Parts: sequence; structure tokens; C-alpha cells
Amino acid sequence: MDFKYVPSTCPYCGNGCGVNLVVADGRFVGISPWHRNPVNEGKVCIRGNKSYEFVNSPARLTTPLIKKGDKLEEASWEDAYKEIANAFKSVKGDAIGVVASARNSNEDSFVLKNFAANVLKTANIDYCGRRCNADAVKGLADAFGNGATTNSLADLSQAKAILVVGSNPLEENPLAGRQIILAKQNGAKIIVADARKTATARLADLHIACNPGTGVAIVNGIITEIVKAGKENKDYIAKHTKDFEKAKAAAASCTPDAVAKAAGISAADVTKAAEIFAAAQPAAVVTSAGAGSGDLIRAVANLQLVTGNVGKAGAGVNLLRGKSNAQGAADVGAVPGEGGLTVPAMIEAAAAGKIKALYVVGENIAIASAGANVAEALGKLDILVVQDMFLTETAARANVVLPSASFAERDGTVTNAERRVQRVRKAIEPVGSAKADWEITSGIAKAMGHEKDFAFKDAEAVFNEIAKAVPSYAGITYAALEKPEAIQWPAAGGKFGTAVLYADKFATKDGKAAFAAVEYKAPEAAGAEYPLAVATVWPMGTLSLNSASITREWPEPTVQINHDDAKALGVLDGSRVKVTCKAGVVEITAAVTKNIKKGVVAMTVPAGIMTVKIEKTAGGN
Repeated sequence: MDFKYVPSTCPYCGNGCGVNLVVADGRFVGISPWHRNPVNEGKVCIRGNKSYEFVNSPARLTTPLIKKGDKLEEASWEDAYKEIANAFKSVKGDAIGVVASARNSNEDSFVLKNFAANVLKTANIDYCGRRCNADAVKGLADAFGNGATTNSLADLSQAKAILVVGSNPLEENPLAGRQIILAKQNGAKIIVADARKTATARLADLHIACNPGTGVAIVNGIITEIVKAGKENKDYIAKHTKDFEKAKAAAASCTPDAVAKAAGISAADVTKAAEIFAAAQPAAVVTSAGAGSGDLIRAVANLQLVTGNVGKAGAGVNLLRGKSNAQGAADVGAVPGEGGLTVPAMIEAAAAGKIKALYVVGENIAIASAGANVAEALGKLDILVVQDMFLTETAARANVVLPSASFAERDGTVTNAERRVQRVRKAIEPVGSAKADWEITSGIAKAMGHEKDFAFKDAEAVFNEIAKAVPSYAGITYAALEKPEAIQWPAAGGKFGTAVLYADKFATKDGKAAFAAVEYKAPEAAGAEYPLAVATVWPMGTLSLNSASITREWPEPTVQINHDDAKALGVLDGSRVKVTCKAGVVEITAAVTKNIKKGVVAMTVPAGIMTVKIEKTAGGN
């Protein structure tokens, strides 16, 4: 038997855990610990541990498909490229939209960006993950100069206090959650603000069971109490920051009593959180990117500047990501150019007949953009090209479908939440005639007459161009990434790059961090029409729904509902319910629990939805 281990990076969340792919006789058969990788030290969650299952799924696409009438039929790569090239040539510039994915490799996104700009001549390129990430990234960039996490995930174990707000690491980013457990074992105090009694909340010394959308009020309240007690780091503020008074004034209305009223908590919770955080050095904040998270990120940045908790281990703003290359996609430029449209704007433009063609790579916009007029928009396109591993809801509507190679079938790099650029290594041959996404995009470019500019020999050749074009990647090479530690950008910080940003100065023009005047804006209130607030979760399932082990554990999506609310509505655990919101209606299974605040439900909803109505279905329980 031919047996080997191939070191690589997990394709799921933004932790970027190192894994060894176990290959037997050319088949990817399992995952083995990679103990030398510093991100997870050999530990793996269930998703990463079962990642071989979706790679081996019988639902994988193996050949190009071209729609003939209403049916997708198998085709050659040559015919598929020709079909796409002719269609794209007939559509002019900004009438074309390009959608990337936060799971694509850096090489995939870089080639796609150049294809959009230089071949299609369109500024309309975006990735669905940016809906969640854009505000958060901008918030960090405005405060510190870089739109990225300040510290290494392993630093969390060194913190003396950790505030978790807008995040559930133990379930969403488990190996980041592991560092919080280690911090707790080392004596750290853990504060969690969440409407749900999550695994992370159960770990907390102080669980603030707040209403959804009130994180800014809580953080501003903590800042106000720290300043009121005179415990702000005056020396740090004077030497390293600007605009403190503006931030202080904006937060001042968030007194403990005001926060208690807004968030549905006790005023004592705010005071206690401030006391814990002010007394601890170093102290860290853990949060996640989410739609509308910009103000929360600016608020937690303010908190860390007030307490001097930036530029050292065990501190900083630790922004967790939901997809494996959310950071890298932004780094290499898979974002709209000047005047370019975001994904939601592309969908609106397509519905209005202004966007005539869409090229979607590795994203399922029919689900990711749920609640928008997606079906209408896709139906009005002259051509829809979808590149994916599976025949997703979006791919099923396409004129041309192109089969992508999985992470185990290609070489490349991804950049995790802590700015660590890591290798993805080819372990097995692609299924059927599937190809790496950068190869497919290059093939389309060549079919459109751009052979010279897209004549990349391999993924390393693409990365070398990234290192030239993206300042934060300067000096990084595939050879340097052979080490388990890889490189945390910027590379100039040392042998393994820069583990902690802003130790000496910030990446702003004057070297100082900028406080932001962040005022709390109350979320949409529950009312007679939509009486329940929503704590949003964002699972897509594109990979995990093709994993037998994971679907056995979590066979279907649910709406979590408080047991008192369920009793009042006559809803039983496991029954089907109708959920209505401004975006529409969906039937889903109810999960009745005591682990969520009364008046709040938890489920996946379209961006911007804060309230819903729940009813029993016609068939009852």
C-alpha cells in the first residue's frame, strides 16, 4: 500500500488549523494531527477531522456542464471555454459582475481579480464573505492602520482577562476557543456577552445575557465605567493615540443604567465587567466579523486603546473569521474597484437588467444572499457562469458550470485570521477533470486572447506575483512557508513574520491610533408584527452538508427558541414552525431550549433582519 502524510491547512473556518492529509493508494482517507503547527498544535475539530468526506463526496462535479435548453449537459473544457469567451466578449465591461469566495486560495482570488480588471474590464468584483467582513476590516483599519487581527490566536492563553462579544469561539472557531480555555486554566477572567448560553458563555466568569445588537452599548458602558473610575491608561493614550475625548463623549451616554435598559441586563453586570477588565493586564477582546459589525469593532478598538491593551501578547483585538481565507481574499484585492458594485448591489443591478453576466467562483449566492431578489436577478442574466465543487442552488441555474478542485487536489496558500499565510498542498489528483480555480480562470482568459498575461506555470508562480503586488506579502515565498510556523504578515517582523502588531507604532500616517466617536444605535425593536429578536448564526453548509459524519450530528438547520416562548406559542421541540420576517417566510424545525434568552431566537437570517414572527405550521406539532 502506498501511504503518505501531506501537511496542509483546514478548509473550514478562519483559524487556519494545520492538518496532515492521510493518503492511501492515491485516495484521501483521513486526517492526522500536525503537532508542529502553532495554530492548533495537532488538535482538530469535527469539521476539520472529517474534511476528507466532502472531498470524496459522490456529489462532486467532475466535468464542465453547458445548458442545452433546460438541461445541463456534459461538455469538454474547450467547448466550455469557447462558450464563456463568446458570451463575455458580447457583454461590455461593467455589465459583468464577478463573485469570489472567502474559501478560494490567495492564488485563485488574485488571478480572478486580474481577470476582472484586465480582461473583463469591470470593477464589479466582490466576495460574499465581505458582507460580514467589510465593516469589521474597515473598523480595524480606521483605528490602527491595518484591517486585520492584531495578535496571534495563541496569545489568548496569556491574557488575564478576555471579553468575548459578538462571537461564540468554542463552537464557531473551536481551536481559538481552546486558547480561551487555556487562559481560564491559567487564571484569566472570562466575560461573555451573548443572548445565548453557549459553550463559550458556560465557560465565563461573567455571562452578560444581552439582547441581540446591543454589543456597542455594553462595550461603551465598560469604557464609561473605566474612565469614571480613573482607570484609563493615561500615559498610553497620550503617547500613542488621538481623539480620545471624542470617543469618551460618544460613549458617555452608556451609563450602567442606560445599558441595562437597552440590553436587558443588570447595571451591575456592566460595572463588574469594567472592574474585571480594568484590573487585568494584559486583557484581550475576541469578536467576529458580521454584517453591520463596524461600530462594534470600533468600540472594542476604543476599549483596547483606553486600557493600553494593544501591541503586546495576550491583548489586542482578535477578529475571528468564518471562512478559511476571508483575510486573504481582502488582502489580494477581491473587492470592488473604484465605482464597482458589491455582491448585493450586483444582484440588484441584475434584477434591473443592468448586469448582464455573472461569473461566480466558489460561492453559492442563491443561499448566501437569501432574502434578496436573487431568483429574479439570476433569471434575467444573459449568461451565468458558476465554478464550484458541487452543483449548488446557484450552479443549477447556470448556463455553464465548471468543476473546481478541492483543497486536497491543488497547491496554493490561504491567510488565516491572525495574518498567517500558510500552504495548501496537493495530496491527490482532482476528481474527473476538475481544475484549480486559478487554472480555470486563466483558461477563460486565454480563450479570450490573453495568453501571455495568464501563462502561469503553477500556483507558486502566481504567489510570486502576489508578493510583488501586495505590500504586506512582500518577502514571502513558498520556500519560507515550508516551515510549520509559516509567516504572519508583514514578513519583515522576524523569522516567522510579525506575531503582534503595533508594538512600537501604529500603521497610520502619524503612527498613532485613532479613537472613534462610536454612539450606540438601538437595533430594530421587536413589536406586534415581528415580536421576537434574532441572534443571527451564519452556517452555509456548502462543505459540511456533503459530509456524512457532520450531517448525522446536525441533520438540518433549526431555529432555537426559549422554552417559555415555545410554550406560549404551543411549539414543541422538533416540530416544524413558520418563521416570518421582512425578507419572506421559511419553514424550519424548532429547537426548544433554556439556553437562549426569553424573547430571542437564534437562526440564520438575511443580513439586516433583526426581528421575526414564529407560528406553528398548519399541521401543528
